[in-house]
Amino acid sequence: MGAGRYWTEYEPVIEPRSVTVVGYEALARFRKPDGSPVPASSMFALLHADPALLARVELELKRHQIENRPADTELFVNLDPDSWFHSKPADAGELLGLLKRGGRTVVEVIENMDAADALVGRDLVTTLKARGLSVALDDLGATNGLFSFEALEQADVFKFERSFLRRLGDRRKAIVQAFVRMAHETGARTVMEGVETEADLDLAVALEMDLVQGHLFRDRSVVVGR
Repeated sequence: MGAGRYWTEYEPVIEPRSVTVVGYEALARFRKPDGSPVPASSMFALLHADPALLARVELELKRHQIENRPADTELFVNLDPDSWFHSKPADAGELLGLLKRGGRTVVEVIENMDAADALVGRDLVTTLKARGLSVALDDLGATNGLFSFEALEQADVFKFERSFLRRLGDRRKAIVQAFVRMAHETGARTVMEGVETEADLDLAVALEMDLVQGHLFRDRSVVVGR
């Protein structure tokens, strides 16, 4: 990718009771040659059509995100199992080395949309854990997400996807609460994403979430490379 075509936004990860920043999630941002923004979802959809390119871009992004991370805080970075699966051995080794040298880093394994990809995701979780890295399962509750008991057993962090905030009936709330209890009983942490209002923050506290993220705290973001 050409210089100046991407940057990193470090979105704050907040302890919801004290409303203090305890870490950041590194989010890739992209622009066209004319400077106009490109949604990250659109960019990654295009990259998935060329898995080898996806793997190379992922390595470059992770290098930028880790080398420019805010000091003395925990860093959450996303890793797509497809990019891992299609990485050359040398690139995969470099990526693991970057993550290991990155200090307090949690690797978020992005949920996938079919069973074959879910198996790749499970294997990625196992590889990361074997290297002593902390692992988060991203987007729990997503409509088209999949997860395995093996991945759940190994995860250090469970992240709940934002759309459940807008469709949290009694039954779904009970399921989320059961996940939170399970996480705490096994020593894992929970994160609620998509917190946009004070009411969302109050809900996170009521659900006993450990951490939150979202637009409500956008003014605390750190931007590098724009």
